Amino acid sequence: MRTTTVLLDAGGVILDESEAERVWADAMVRLLGPVVHAYDHERYAADAAEAVAAFSPSVRQYVLWKHTRPDRTRFDELWSAHVEDMRTRHPSLKLMAGVEEEIRSLTDDFGLVIAGQYGRELLDLLEQHELLGCFASHLTQDDFDLTKPDPRYLERIVRAVGIEPAGCIMVGDRIDNDVVPAKQLGMKTIRIRTGLHRHQEARTPDELPDSDLDSVRGLAATVRAVSARR
Repeated sequence: MRTTTVLLDAGGVILDESEAERVWADAMVRLLGPVVHAYDHERYAADAAEAVAAFSPSVRQYVLWKHTRPDRTRFDELWSAHVEDMRTRHPSLKLMAGVEEEIRSLTDDFGLVIAGQYGRELLDLLEQHELLGCFASHLTQDDFDLTKPDPRYLERIVRAVGIEPAGCIMVGDRIDNDVVPAKQLGMKTIRIRTGLHRHQEARTPDELPDSDLDSVRGLAATVRAVSARR
């Protein structure tokens, strides 16, 4: 089937999450400092890498549970405190360097759809940069009651805009959350190696993306190359 549509993950593809990742790391060190002796950024980085390798949907929940299990009550208390802390500390959204040019180039040949775990604030940012009109759909995470890595999330997105999964390429920064569910639906996939998940590796050959990029720059050309493959 001819490729007509490109699904773009938000974090790590459209959005640069490097500052957010620093804020999240600081918050987790503050949270676990009173719980784990001598807990610091180095230990958090090691825990986060372990979570990524384990294909955990939530790195921070994995790390917190590692140090509070089997006490579910303690986990819930600390996680609630973390969520409340992040309400006042979350940095403003920022576009990935180079993504504007790639988005505009892609619109020459493909419909674009958002497939990431951000809501209205992402649409506002795209509108500020005059990019919202490049997208065939303005659906966000706010419009769905489930999310990745459940493949039904991606399926509902493409069904909502009247296209077949086999005619899509999913572009994301994670093997577990982006590549695996997309491949389960028959989509082609491109992985951008950015952020916390840049070193995540497929556990089996079936989980390999159709193409890997170290940066969002060059995405449009890679999408065209992947779409041309049979």
